[in-house]
Amino acid sequence: MENDIYKFSFKDCRLLSLHFELKTDKEYRPAKDVEISANLSLRHDCLKDKKHLRLYMKVDICGEKLPFSIDAEVGGVFLFSKEIKDASLLDKIARINCAAIVFPYLRETLADITRRANLPPLNLPPVNFIEIYDAQPKPEEKQMKPGK
Repeated sequence: MENDIYKFSFKDCRLLSLHFELKTDKEYRPAKDVEISANLSLRHDCLKDKKHLRLYMKVDICGEKLPFSIDAEVGGVFLFSKEIKDASLLDKIARINCAAIVFPYLRETLADITRRANLPPLNLPPVNFIEIYDAQPKPEEKQMKPGK
């Protein structure tokens, strides 16, 4: 692994897709014990020059007592000062640093769309991307099989 510091800048963030479905036309009164299921997923790729990284962050929100469901995806573009040749390092930077930069944009979009639907704003809780990254199996762990 190189001992270099990789500098990068945040170039763009866009809402790529949004599906908001209101399940009822009745006035919604939030209860204290409403369970919300939020499934967050990330993927990323590099552009041809290997200095641009695109990060895609998607969230699916549903709940039995929720009057709505939301599927939203945002994309962020990052420009690195130089090419990162180590794929595992690039994956780590994308899933931790870049994800932490893009997440507030997704969070604000969800709060805004629910508020515009005359509902209380949905504020996603903070996410610890380091913890999520550390919990996922690494590519070398996926390839190793016990007993072989």
